[in-house]
Order: sequence, then structure tokens, then C-alpha cells
Amino acid sequence: MYQFVIPIHHVNWSTRSVLEGISQKYKPKQIYVVTSDHEIKIFKDKSNSWDIENLTLLEEDNFFLNKYGLTKKDIVSQITQNKPNYSPGWLYQQIIKLGASDVIDELEDVFLVWDADLLPVKSWPIIDENNEKFALLQDKSYGNQDVLNSWKNLIINVLEINPVEDIRGTFTSHHMVFKKKYLKSLKLKFKDHFKSDQNWIELIIKATNIYGSFGEYWTYASWVNHINKDDLNYYPYEKYGLTTERFYDDGNGLFSRKYKKFSNFDEKKDFYPSYSSILNFIDKNYQLPPSSLSFETNIRHTKKKDENIHLEEKRSIWREKVYDRD
Repeated sequence: MYQFVIPIHHVNWSTRSVLEGISQKYKPKQIYVVTSDHEIKIFKDKSNSWDIENLTLLEEDNFFLNKYGLTKKDIVSQITQNKPNYSPGWLYQQIIKLGASDVIDELEDVFLVWDADLLPVKSWPIIDENNEKFALLQDKSYGNQDVLNSWKNLIINVLEINPVEDIRGTFTSHHMVFKKKYLKSLKLKFKDHFKSDQNWIELIIKATNIYGSFGEYWTYASWVNHINKDDLNYYPYEKYGLTTERFYDDGNGLFSRKYKKFSNFDEKKDFYPSYSSILNFIDKNYQLPPSSLSFETNIRHTKKKDENIHLEEKRSIWREKVYDRD
């Protein structure tokens, strides 16, 4: 049993099923959801009937205030050069992932961070052959090369190491096994690089402003690979990545619309389907269920150029090919 940390921008139609899925598949000791005060109120109002155990809600705006004297507003105001389509709030969520162990005293030495849109279906065990493992879920053949180069250049120039590479998959895995000792040394490396006594948050922002963007999972995985590659354990893309899918669905997408018909959903009610009902729907629509599904809700996913669309999006049966891309 492990602890999970999940930053959530806003409660949406898939939030219940994702959290119930984590709860049922992995039996976590604790799920720490970090979100705004507004969304915490929605959680408290809506989640009484949700089947989620050991849930703790933490407020994001002042998440780092006691530890570092910084509010969310203080942090995002320093972000000046982030790449288009990646908002300061998106980077702030990455900082929460890396900084959770600094703030949540109860976190153990090993814990998981999980993206709020990743639904486990026929997913991977955390423990395999006595090692904690994450799964590579993104093919490296596609993607925005400009953004990837920003991430790569930051790793090379700031961490002064070679980014970890895989033959088939990327390390944008949408979840990650984190270990406190590597997080600590990674943050010290930022301080060493800039020869600065500023805290690591401000230095990561400084690096992001220089190189244009920052990939938290790839950066962390590269650092672990540099420090102790025997401790970077993951399932190859062929194991679970081949069946995962990601697609844009804000609650009105193809998946949601068909689910509503399948379940005879009453449009007058709130749309927060349970994990069990989503699994039932998936079983009816797949011969071989996917390892996982990613329900993208950011509108930027509808505006990608064709060459930037990930393979997991291209092959999804829920991808609607009607987007107006620039």
C-alpha cells in the first residue's frame, strides 16, 4: 500500500471514476488531493457517495506558504517565458508534484504522484519483482519536438547530465514513483547549478524561463538514472503503453456521449459516473480492455497540429476528427 498525491485543477466529470479507480486498484494508504479552495468545496458537496477511501484534501493556493513563504500567486507571477499552450498553472502543478514531500509531513520515503485524468483499467502493479515500477505510456514517435527540446536542454544544461532515453517510450508517464532522497538531491542540484541560496521552486522557474518549459517526470527520471540507474524501474511501453489511449473529452466528447446513452443518464443530474459503471461501459466497447485511459480536458488538445498528436491519441477509438487545428 502506497500514498498517492494528485494535483487537481478542477473537479470534472472523470474525477470520481479516476479516484475510485485508484482506490479500488491500488488500495492506497492515503490519497492527497491538492486543489483550490473552490474545488475543495465541490469535493465536500459532491463526494459523499463516492467510493474513495483515505482521502485528504489540501488547499493549493497556500500549499507552499508555511514551508517557503510563497503563495501560488507569488510563484506563477515569476513565470514569464513558458511555452505557448502550457500555462503557468500547468507548471505550478508540476512544482506541487515535486514539492509535495516538503509540505506533507506524513508522506513516506516512497510515494506515487498520479495525474488527475489518468484512469487505471487493466493497469500495472506498483510492485514487481520487489521493485516499485511505473509504466511508460507514451510513444516517442510523435509529440511537439519544440517542447521536448526545451525539456531536454534544461536537463542537459542545468542538471549537467544526459536525459534518460527509452527505445520506444517517453518518460512523460502521467504518473511516477517518487523517492524522497532523489527529490532532495535534485533540488540541491538546481541550487548548485545557479550558485544560489534561493529555494528550489524559484530556481526551477528561473530555469524554465531560460529554456521555455519543464517536464517534471522526465527530469526526475533522468536524475534517478544518473544517481542510481538500478533504482529506475519501469514497465516498457510494450507492456502497458500499447493499449493505453488518450483523448479530449470535457464531458461532452464521444466517450461521454456514448456512455450517457449506454447508462440512460438523466441529463438533469450531475455527471460524475462511478468507476464501476465506466468499467462496465469499457467492457462493452473493447474486446481487449486498455491498460488505462487519459481524459484530456484542456482545450489545447483540440488545437494540436497533426504532427504533434501523440500515437495514443491517433489510435484512440474515442478521438473525434473534427478539431479546428492551427
